Amino acid sequence: MKKTTFFFIIYLYTLIAFSQGNGGELPESWDLDLTEQPEVIRLPPLDLELILQQDSINDLDKSMPWRYGIEIPVNLNMQQNGLWTTLSNGGKIWRTTIQSHRALNLSINFDDFYLPSGARLQLYNQDRTDVTRTYNNAQNRINGQLGTWFVEGDIIWIEYYQPPHTRETPRLQINSVIHGYRMGSVNALIDGVRGINDSGECNYDVNCPIGSDFDTKKDLVKKAVALLNLGNGYLCSAVLVNNTQSDKTPYLLTANHCLENSSPALWSIRFNWVSPTPVCGTGEDSGDLQTNFTISGAELKANNNVSDFALVELFERIPNSWDVAFAGWDNSDTDPLFEVGIHHPNGDIMKICRDNSGAKKVDANGTQVWLIGGGTHGSGNGWEIGTTESGSSGSPLFDENGRIIGQLYAGQSACNGLTNNGEYDIYGRFGISWNTGNTAQSRLMDWLDPISSGQTTVETIQNLLNIPDFEQIGEIKIYPNPASTTITVMNNRFPHLSFQFLNVMGQRIHAGSLSNTMNTINVANLADGVYFLYLLDEDSKNSITKKIIINK
Repeated sequence: MKKTTFFFIIYLYTLIAFSQGNGGELPESWDLDLTEQPEVIRLPPLDLELILQQDSINDLDKSMPWRYGIEIPVNLNMQQNGLWTTLSNGGKIWRTTIQSHRALNLSINFDDFYLPSGARLQLYNQDRTDVTRTYNNAQNRINGQLGTWFVEGDIIWIEYYQPPHTRETPRLQINSVIHGYRMGSVNALIDGVRGINDSGECNYDVNCPIGSDFDTKKDLVKKAVALLNLGNGYLCSAVLVNNTQSDKTPYLLTANHCLENSSPALWSIRFNWVSPTPVCGTGEDSGDLQTNFTISGAELKANNNVSDFALVELFERIPNSWDVAFAGWDNSDTDPLFEVGIHHPNGDIMKICRDNSGAKKVDANGTQVWLIGGGTHGSGNGWEIGTTESGSSGSPLFDENGRIIGQLYAGQSACNGLTNNGEYDIYGRFGISWNTGNTAQSRLMDWLDPISSGQTTVETIQNLLNIPDFEQIGEIKIYPNPASTTITVMNNRFPHLSFQFLNVMGQRIHAGSLSNTMNTINVANLADGVYFLYLLDEDSKNSITKKIIINK
């Protein structure tokens, strides 16, 4: 037994690959004892009863984005608001705190954003359980605009840190705050207002089986679908699209009507929001997964109301470590044998729907669409599996080969309890979007076929290919180490990460999932000493082990 234990310990030590501490990825103030705090800026209350009355009507219309929040104008900047703190090493921290009473989540729009090299910006909630990605000078734009993803709670902290000897002057001008009143924590703040699981009971989570002829394709193309935060309190769905060069240019396809009253420069996009415990049309609640696969800002490349499409290019390339995909397409406008939609209805976790009747081409008052027949429009009884809802706008429609043939425009399909109501949906046709109009700004072909190959189809490609090992692609931070009561694991990369917490004898003490962005492991009852945190990416089956010191 001693010999076995010895070799086990040696093996674990050879796998250690993470540095101690947070690696600068957590807000700087969290490691400091700052006694002076910024004054809380309190925003005026909202008339939520009136807002909900409006939503009861608007939510029935898929030809408009789904509203989850209200944009509140503000005028806040680093010169006149917040608190500056100079650190002993010459570095500086600026913090401001905003509260909007009863908000489920809050996000920020900057109309002047400039960070010097080496500086960083982060947003987090009051209890430090939700923190955004780290923004740096890579997010500086010519127009100075930036929209953030939201953080949970009704108080948001904005923290800027600059290292010593920074010569450039930062600029942060906040022009609006989005008060999110739904799509947040599942805890109800108002009767009838919840968070995730707001979508209808007949919805199928994307990980539910929908047929052996598409399930393997689904497991790939779902990685291209995104929840689109329009920066104005509204949401749509969207999809990353491949091009004939397969060069991973970050083109995002959504609906033209999602552009209404929104600026792509303020958009933020979230990938891989998929439930770890799928529910398949049974009306139960899906388990949540708080990933932080978010990216900010885009530039409009082309749009056309003839097929209700909009194509934007993200300002940032997709990080090489992200497990996402660029979806293939078919521009031939050929009738599909069957079709599948993947989307985020009502801002919910990713869902899927399937129609076996085969979509048909129709003219919907001047918009060229695919018709999923149902009710009084076309033949068929709508979706055989699942449905779409408001918030699904702009989501991709895939043919039987897993290629995009359209994006959601409108429709009357909805849940009637645990079943679909049998009504229709309509999608703008990719084949029409391909070459409609006389300029590159009105069609897809100039962007998605930059080499003028004339191809009618392109396949889906994965962003992650031939990754050599776990430690080289990991974006995981573990703190504090040494620890006394809890260990927090920051995971911005792996949507299906599991762990085992072991003592030096190799005995398992804790085990579970670390798939959220912020994960906490309780070590308060453990004796001082050396322990090991074994991490496993369930998708690739790659693993790594981290030495943990408990010192109380």
